[in-house]
Amino acid sequence: MKNLKLLSIVLLTALFSQSCIVDDEVDSGFTEGPRAVGFLSPFESVAYFEDLGAVRREFPVSLIGGADGTTSASPITVNYAVDPSSTATEGVEFNFVDTSTVVTIPANGTFVQIPIDVNTASLNPTMKTTLRLVLTSTNEAGTTVSTLNETFDIIFVGCQSTIGDFSYQVTATRDDGAQWNQGTETFTLTDINTFKTVTTGGWGAGTIAPDQGYNLIDICGDITVPLQGLAQGFYSNEVTGLTNDGTDGEVLANGDVRIVYEIGFGSGDRVYTNYYTKL
Repeated sequence: MKNLKLLSIVLLTALFSQSCIVDDEVDSGFTEGPRAVGFLSPFESVAYFEDLGAVRREFPVSLIGGADGTTSASPITVNYAVDPSSTATEGVEFNFVDTSTVVTIPANGTFVQIPIDVNTASLNPTMKTTLRLVLTSTNEAGTTVSTLNETFDIIFVGCQSTIGDFSYQVTATRDDGAQWNQGTETFTLTDINTFKTVTTGGWGAGTIAPDQGYNLIDICGDITVPLQGLAQGFYSNEVTGLTNDGTDGEVLANGDVRIVYEIGFGSGDRVYTNYYTKL
């Protein structure tokens, strides 16, 4: 989103020094050089809480740049492997539909799917397990695997989050020590193990936008804050966790929740820690 939606001219004046606009014209570095293939995101969670038998899921390997954005007139064969760090087991949580560990992007195509069968009855009900795939090589001249997009985690989730069942007393602390008491909040369920908060940063509910919550994912007690626009996209300031591996926060043993995230400002990014005390 290139334009900030404005609550008022006064609000624009107050926030202008903090707000940033994403420049769509920034050079990604992928428009020149060899074609690059990779995963478009670092992970995807696969959650099932009952026995539905084997469910087929597909995960794309994509042509993500290079060669001035043109596709290949020839098929692109991509080889992949299972990383030894994987904690999910073939034959337990999943089965490969094709065991060749090779997929082919068709001529003039932009992606190909890696299909797996998820064994929904065999997902761990108390902890997540992960299948990490690594793209290793391609066969097409002038095509390479992007080192930034070569790995992909399929996270199997058999544990259903319960943080939406409770109310919390919320304190937000900025990295310079400033602190705000945000009162009582709840987490609103928006998708499987995915929630929205009431407030972000130090702003009180409804003070800068109709909906000031940020989105988060709870995978067996590990919290991820995905990249998103401030106040549900009302502003172009980016809100995101500091990692991409599910360690942006956690559900503690006593039921409290601690989440760390960053908000981008033109004057410099700031880190916030929200502590949710279970009531």
